[in-house]
Formats: sequence, C-alpha cells, structure tokens
Amino acid sequence: MRSMLPIKSLILFAIIISGSIVRGQNSGNGIIEFNKMIHDFGDISLSSGKHSYTFTFKNIGKQPILINTVISSCGCTTPVWTKNPVKPGEKGKIDVTFLNDQGPYPFDKSLTVYVSGMNRPVILRIKGVVHEKPKSLSQLFPKKIGKLSFRTNFIDIGLIAQGESRNDVMEVANTSGVSLAIGFYNLSPGLYITSVPAVIAPGKKGELQITVNTKGTKNWGTTQYSAGLIVNNSKVTGEKIIVQSRILDNFSDLSPDDKSHSALPMANNSAFNFGVVKSGEVIFRTFEVKNLGQRDLIIYKAEFNEKGATANFNSPVKPGQTCKIDVSINTKGFEGDKTFQVTLITNSPSRPVVNLLVAGNITK
Repeated sequence: MRSMLPIKSLILFAIIISGSIVRGQNSGNGIIEFNKMIHDFGDISLSSGKHSYTFTFKNIGKQPILINTVISSCGCTTPVWTKNPVKPGEKGKIDVTFLNDQGPYPFDKSLTVYVSGMNRPVILRIKGVVHEKPKSLSQLFPKKIGKLSFRTNFIDIGLIAQGESRNDVMEVANTSGVSLAIGFYNLSPGLYITSVPAVIAPGKKGELQITVNTKGTKNWGTTQYSAGLIVNNSKVTGEKIIVQSRILDNFSDLSPDDKSHSALPMANNSAFNFGVVKSGEVIFRTFEVKNLGQRDLIIYKAEFNEKGATANFNSPVKPGQTCKIDVSINTKGFEGDKTFQVTLITNSPSRPVVNLLVAGNITK
C-alpha cells in the first residue's frame, strides 16, 4: 500500500500541478483590481435570513477613481459601496447583501460596477443554493470523480467575446475520511483551474476557480473545454470536468462608423417545413444568406441543436453577394414533431448569430 504524502507536500504538489491562473483576471484596464469577481455563498437555508459579502478593490492606476454606481440584476440583492474617490494604491469596498426572501432555489446574481476612467463596467457575481431543509454533504454533492464530490462536473460559464476571458467557480466537497490534495491534468488550451483551498479537509467544501481565456485559441460558438482531475498525486481516469462557453466575435473596439459599415447577413427564408417523413430519411435544404452590408461577411461556424445535421457553405461573402447554406439532416433516431436549428456564427455586429430552422413531423 502506498504511503500518503504529508500535508505540506500535498499543498505544494497541488499548487504545482493545478496550473497558473491568468494574471490580472480580477482587474479592469489596469485601473482597478478586485479581490475576487465571484462569491459563492454555497448552500444556505431558507430560515437563515440575509447573507452578506464584501468585495474589496484596489486602485492600481495612476489617477483617483470613483465608483459611479453599482446596479444589481435583482431587487433581492442590495449593494453599498465606497462613495469617495479612491487614490492610487488605496482600497475601497462594495458590500452586497442577498436578502434570501424568495424561496428555495439556486441563485446567480450580477452586480454591474461603473468605474470612472473605464469604458466598460466590471461585472461581479454572487451565487449559491437556497434549501428549505438542511441536507448532508453527500446529498448536496452526489457526483463523485475519484474521492472528490461534485454537484455536477459540468458548468456553463456563458458568453465570451473573442480575445477575452471569463471566470466562474464550481463548488466541490470532500465527503471522504482523508484530506484531498487537488490538481488537474490535460487541460484544454485556454482553460485554467485552481482549487481553493489546494488541500480540502474531510467534511469540508472548497471551490474550483475556473478561467477560460480565448486569446490564444480561435474557437467559435458553443465550445467545450475539459480537464482531468488529480487527487492525492493520482490521476483519476474516466470522467472529466467539463466547462462550456459560447464564443462570439468581439466588437468592443469598433467605432459607430465601423459598425454601420459592417457585414449584414439576411436570410431569404430562415425557416423550412419538411412536412412528414419517415425516421431515417435524410432531409436536404438550401438556405440563401445575402450580405447586405459594406464589408465581407465571415461565417465562422455552423452549429446544431441536434446530432445528425451538417451544413456546407462558402465564406467570406462579398458585399451584395449571396451565400448558399446546404443543410443535411439525418432523421434516424428521431420521432414526432421536431425542429432542427442551424446557428451561424458571424462577424456581423448587428447579427453575430443567425438561426435557420428546419421543422416537421417524423414517423416510424
């Protein structure tokens, strides 16, 4: 039987193998830096009343900054922030209170922070799960990969503009009887994960701090990243941690004039009804998408809501020209009323996503 590593060695090991977090991920424009962008309250009971957290920030710029306003996405979340100018090198805070008055449910609320000297706001988030009755750690985290317990090993972190990064956290728990040093291997390019703490004690919770950075890779549309898990110096084979995001073009640097002269896709008919077909038949449909704009239209990717669908097209599309989207759908395995959605990911600021629908009834 292999001997267990001492705790100090486990901590060092977990730090080394977990990979480095993207530096500056909590900062905005070299002006302001937050202690964290997301706070997970974890599991709280309905009877526990209000829950509060304080985000702290530091002025890392050369001029005083002012928090102009903080807007909450929900009336159940109340923010209070430092109202005076914060000098370079000094700190301020944003206190947020979750009222916990809307019943048992998972929550994920955003705080939009408008800061002087910044073109875009900073988005902070609080999240957690409200339960009507207390549950055991094993009930809250039923999914196991090795000895580490998860609610689920899948997380969708939402929309990312190409070239930017997005952060999220995944809560995990140690339901075993020994300390677990957590690390990761075979991370997809652009995916970074760190366990906090690096070693999770028995009966305790931790969180996986996740960053997807799109700067080094050119993925488009719905993209899945994966990472293998290492527990106490052993690689866990089989299931992996799956992180999903949706990556669209980045139009933040375009001027109003650039946007008005950009590509503009327009489908001649965005929906097709194939009537009634037998399962296993292949449906063919050609859509036409015309570029009404003044710049080349680029279709980066076509993706589908169901398996069995493919699309062929030519890109780029010159201004005034029409692109044919040849769609093929194999109906094997489907039955009843069905709608197949083809989603085109484009470089158009006004229409970065174009949806084409193929619908009908499939019989045995």
